[in-house]
Amino acid sequence: MASGDEGVLTLSIALRVSPDPGAVELLERYRLALNYAINKVLSLNLKTIRDVHNALYRELREWFELPSRIALDCYRDALANA
Repeated sequence: MASGDEGVLTLSIALRVSPDPGAVELLERYRLALNYAINKVLSLNLKTIRDVHNALYRELREWFELPSRIALDCYRDALANA
């Protein structure tokens, strides 16, 4: 083969992975929090990220026990999807 004509070899494997119970539980809390956040954004007619943050951040952190970064992602997703 001439230089520059090298091929690419791709390897695919199948793995069976057991989900971490903590991660599954966090996803369940996130799902509940996202549904709550979307409903609140719609009911209060929130339009800006600042208004959504003021209305939801503490509730998501305290009621759903979400880590700070996950709470931010949750209310941003809610605003984007509402």
